[in-house]
Amino acid sequence: MTIIKRILLSLIFKSGIYHFFHFLSRHKITILYAHSIIDADTSTSWKPLRSQHIAQELAFTLDVLKEKYTFISLSTALKILQKEHEPISNALVITLDDGYLNNLTIGAPIFAHFGISPTIFIATEHSQHNRPFWFDRLDYALQQMTDENFHTSIQGETFVFDCQSRKKLQQSYAAFRRKIKACFKSDVAMREYLNKVCQQIEKKTGKALSQIIADDPYATLANWQQLKSAEKNLGFEIGSHTLNHARLGLVDNHTVSDELSKSKIELENKLAIHCDSFCYPDNSYNGYAVETASRYYKSALTTDIGLNALNCNLMTLKRLNLPTGINPLKILYAISALRMTLFF
Repeated sequence: MTIIKRILLSLIFKSGIYHFFHFLSRHKITILYAHSIIDADTSTSWKPLRSQHIAQELAFTLDVLKEKYTFISLSTALKILQKEHEPISNALVITLDDGYLNNLTIGAPIFAHFGISPTIFIATEHSQHNRPFWFDRLDYALQQMTDENFHTSIQGETFVFDCQSRKKLQQSYAAFRRKIKACFKSDVAMREYLNKVCQQIEKKTGKALSQIIADDPYATLANWQQLKSAEKNLGFEIGSHTLNHARLGLVDNHTVSDELSKSKIELENKLAIHCDSFCYPDNSYNGYAVETASRYYKSALTTDIGLNALNCNLMTLKRLNLPTGINPLKILYAISALRMTLFF
């Protein structure tokens, strides 16, 4: 954060502007999301290039947020939004995408300390087989490279991964993810391409994430028994994240229906629960996906930025990334109604 932004942030809070907007939006519901949660002292042979939520910072963030917000479950939030429950001032929901086991082993004790019942969204085929997501698989594969560069072709255009340092590889990896999401208009075609790229690197290095995922603190996924225990004993609510983490806006209608319906059936059968919530992987959805989701679920969550007001569309609920760090003002501003207005 630049010095100018720090000064502006300080003025916003000292002037009372933040508190004014916070009061005006008190009946809107804030929904936050996170993915992997890792202890700062975790020591392994690799570390994901994607940012992780650090447990110690997460605890600090929640301690800051509890002074301004009331933590509620997603199911309670839905009742409020449908006017089946009295409004709760400055209500806040925590959600967790992808179903990483560390959400339970590391995150659960932190959430329990603050009385939080988070919702964890599960891509059932991945959890069933502890199959790594492509972004983790590729991340791990690239970090096993000993060459300074790795070349691949994206629809006829050469892309170069700079493997000379972690920072350069991190930048290349982020650029690659943006590139393929822009280039591929078919989720199936993108997955087939990524599988070939990963296989090429894994063959070259002789190493694959699948070989270590059973004990890996970053990529391993919670199994059915662990999820059932989290739902029964840890206060977790469980929602669907499709079968295969499919981008629903980029698959055919039949696949949309399968991904939405079969994942719900699988979760309900394996966990003996009612699965009423859904989360769009990679924030990919279209009109058909939204309409189809409404047949199976009471709510569906996006990562569209914003807060949720009474009578909003429950099939396109907005969320914000769960902030972390050591600056309380920055944390509060990051998810504030004022930020939704100013966007800086």
